[in-house]
Amino acid sequence: MNITKRNRGLILFLITAVIASAFSVMLSGCGKNVKKNILPPDVYYKKAMHDSQNKNYHGAAKNFKALIENYPSYRNTKKAELKLGDAYYLEGKYIEAQGAYLDFIHLHPRSEYVPFAMFYEAMSFYKRKEAVGRSQSPLKNAKATFEKLISKYPYSKYSKKAFKHIRLIDIKLSENTFFTGLYYYNASLWKPAIYMFKTVLKQYASKNVPIIPKTLYYIAACYKNTGNKKMEAHYMNILKTKYPQSPYAR
Repeated sequence: MNITKRNRGLILFLITAVIASAFSVMLSGCGKNVKKNILPPDVYYKKAMHDSQNKNYHGAAKNFKALIENYPSYRNTKKAELKLGDAYYLEGKYIEAQGAYLDFIHLHPRSEYVPFAMFYEAMSFYKRKEAVGRSQSPLKNAKATFEKLISKYPYSKYSKKAFKHIRLIDIKLSENTFFTGLYYYNASLWKPAIYMFKTVLKQYASKNVPIIPKTLYYIAACYKNTGNKKMEAHYMNILKTKYPQSPYAR
């Protein structure tokens, strides 16, 4: 019985040793496979650039990201961080693009490419704009980023482009505020309608957006419906004086 017990113990020990050895070899093999799957930095960069040139933006983003994650100190990693945003942007992944551009700005605040990154960070918000009547947060964020760009880099060519987009954003935002006023107007809620129409004037009259003559007309109409002839005449006079060619003045 003692011999049998010893044999059993020996056999159990040998089995355990073999399993442990096999497991160790397997782990070692896995480690080698993982290392083999990491390509040299030049390969990632060249593959990403090739994909970009062939409009395979998904592949480009994947390779730029792999380069950034595996080789943070590589000579082309800084370019890859910026081009990752470009790849996402051109693929239509605007949330990811905005994040990539913002990362580049935070990592390289003194780079000559910061104005470019800020412009396309703003454009990534702008591309996510919603229809009139829905949340305008993306447009507001875009405008704030464009204004920050202009403030920090007034002489950049991207600041000149930003001015044009701010104009378009003001038009969209003024139309959205007017739409809210029109909703109240159609519901015969004159006071809330007047408030929203006046908000349009307060925020956008100095910017001379196209909706202003129409807004003046509807404010006058609201006052007409409340029986306030004095205020009706006041706003109609502004409309006819400042916008005589508008169909609403006629």
